This record gives sequence, structure tokens and C-alpha cells, in this order.
Amino acid sequence: MPVYTQPLLDHITTAALDWWLNKGSAFQQAIQEKPLLAMMESKAKTFPGGKGDIIISVKGDYGNTAAPGTGDKLVGYELSDSVVYYTPANLRQARYAWKEHHIGISLTHSELKTDGISVVDTNGEDTSEHSGRDDTVLVGILNDALEDVSEQYARGLNNLLWTNGAADAKALAGMAALVTDTPGTGTVGGLNRATYTWWRNRAYTAAMGTAVGGTPALAGWGGGVITSSATGGGTLITLLQKEYRMLTKYGGRPNTGFCGSDFLSALESELRANGNYSMTGYSGGKDISVGAISYMGTTFEYDPSLDDLGKSKRCYWFDSRDIYLVKMDGEWRHQHSPARPPDKYVMYRGITSTGQLCARRLNSAVVIDIA
Repeated sequence: MPVYTQPLLDHITTAALDWWLNKGSAFQQAIQEKPLLAMMESKAKTFPGGKGDIIISVKGDYGNTAAPGTGDKLVGYELSDSVVYYTPANLRQARYAWKEHHIGISLTHSELKTDGISVVDTNGEDTSEHSGRDDTVLVGILNDALEDVSEQYARGLNNLLWTNGAADAKALAGMAALVTDTPGTGTVGGLNRATYTWWRNRAYTAAMGTAVGGTPALAGWGGGVITSSATGGGTLITLLQKEYRMLTKYGGRPNTGFCGSDFLSALESELRANGNYSMTGYSGGKDISVGAISYMGTTFEYDPSLDDLGKSKRCYWFDSRDIYLVKMDGEWRHQHSPARPPDKYVMYRGITSTGQLCARRLNSAVVIDIA
């Protein structure tokens, strides 16, 4: 039975957990693909510790908003005519509170003993040498526990990135909190979207259809659920073309589209019915599949998590430069090895992450539901 001192055990388990968390590309070992999580991790930004809220300066108004038309118009003058000046005061701050997240595992010395590993306490003093084979054996024993916690971390973070934060007020709020079903109301980053209309995303949802029915002026930001149809060039295809103009109107460049399975199937059906233009046609193996569907640089990708959340008929289309994950510097996927309490022979390992999902612009994003 190999004998390990606690410091050596700490070293081996920390190295093994680090390997599982960073294996290959982002969460490659995950049971189910998590494209939103992988994209957000790859494009994440950082902010320094010691800072309060994450603050992003935004601007959607111009001129003299306190007294429109007073001194903020370009006018002609002659000779000694008096002219008027105004003071711009239109910067706003979107404020996002960073959140802390934890997941951890415990493993008793008794469980290690049953697998042939003995741990001795030496108050930090390493008293014996151990072969590389012993380290490998221990890592093999821990693989199941470490793989489990790394996958649970990935699943938990992925779920948070999709939902609106209502289920856990102490955790970050995800896409559903930024790109909402009813963009004419509510606050994002502390800014009221009933007041700042330029701070609204676009939406085609049941809730938006109801809102437009009560307030027709909201139709400028979307409408109700879309019924897919191949006629007239394809309802969804036509809508995407229209929405691209709206999403780029104020400088956005939508480049990311995540869809549920039903939405993607409807889009594929419209494409088949209206013709799939290509340079190769049915040459070679006569592959009849519809490949990845793209529009103006965006590849619409299937995200299984939308199905799991009951949103298989939904698509989010947005500019990944405008909606992104922000991590506290040095505090993302931070590993912890708490000391063993004196009255328990238990080993603990934890992972914490501190950050928030933020937006700097929302009128470059749309959420679309189909019937």
C-alpha cells in the first residue's frame, strides 16, 4: 500500500484537477457539447480585483437631452449674430455586479484506503520518496471524482450563462437576462429600457407579441412568434435578412447564432425548399445533407442546452463583441485545497470563479421563437 504525506497528496490532486479543467479545448471531456460556454470562455475579458461593480460606459443619446433643440442644432448665422452653445451630458454607465461561484468535492481517507492508498499527517514535512508509478496510481483513482467535478462545473456554468439569474440571485445572470423576451421593459446593467430605447435588444416571442398588441410602438423592436414556411422565399430566411439590417443599423455586426433543434430544422427545411446554391452540387458521393447554415458570416449552430431548457424552437443571434463574459483577474477557475479539519480525515478540493456576463450594446442582438 503506497503511503502519502498530506502535502504530497495535495500536490498530486491539485495537478490532476488542473489537468481535468484544462484538458484539450474548453471542456472537451464534457458529455454534451456546450458551444455557448466554449465561446464565452474563449472570448472572455478580465477586470482587476478590488473593483466594485463592472462598469461599462455606453451612449445612445446625442445633443441637449435636458432641453432638446436648445443650442444643439446646426444653424446659419451672419456677421455679429448671437450664437448658442450646449453642454453634452449623455454618457451613461451600465453597471454589473460581479458574482462568486463555488463547487467542491470531498474524499475521505477511508475511501483512499480501500483503493490501496494511505495518507499520513506530518505537519507539512515530507518524510519519504515516492515513485512516478505511485503518483500515476493515485491520479487514476481520483480520475472519476475529478472528471465528475470538472463536468459539473462546466454544466453549472453553462446553465448560468443561458438563464436569467432568477434561480440563484448570488450567481451571474446569463443571456436570458440581457437578451430578453420583452425588451421594451426592465433594466439591464441598471439602465431602464423603457427610458433608453437604444438599450433594447430585438425580439420575436409570445411575450413580445402581447406587448406589441398593447403598445403598437414596440413593433419597431420585433413582434410575436414566427411561423416557419417555405413560401415566399422562406419566412425565417426572409426574417434573418430583414433582421441583419436592423442589427447592423447602429454598428453591430452579428456573428454568433445559437439555435435549438426545432429552430434549426425549420431553417433547414426552408433552405431545402427554396434551393441550396453551391459550386459543387451533387457531385462525388451525392451527399444530400444540408451543411452548416450561415448568413453574412454567422454560422447558426445547434446548442443542446436550449433543448434541455425547453427552448428547442428558439434562436439567439448576436454580436459576440457586444455580449461577453468578464472574469476577475486571477479568480477564475481558482482551485482551493482547504486544510483537513482536526476532527475529520477528509480531503477537500474546491473550484471558485468570480465574474459576470456583461453587455456593452444590445440593439445588435435578437431572440427569435418559432411556432
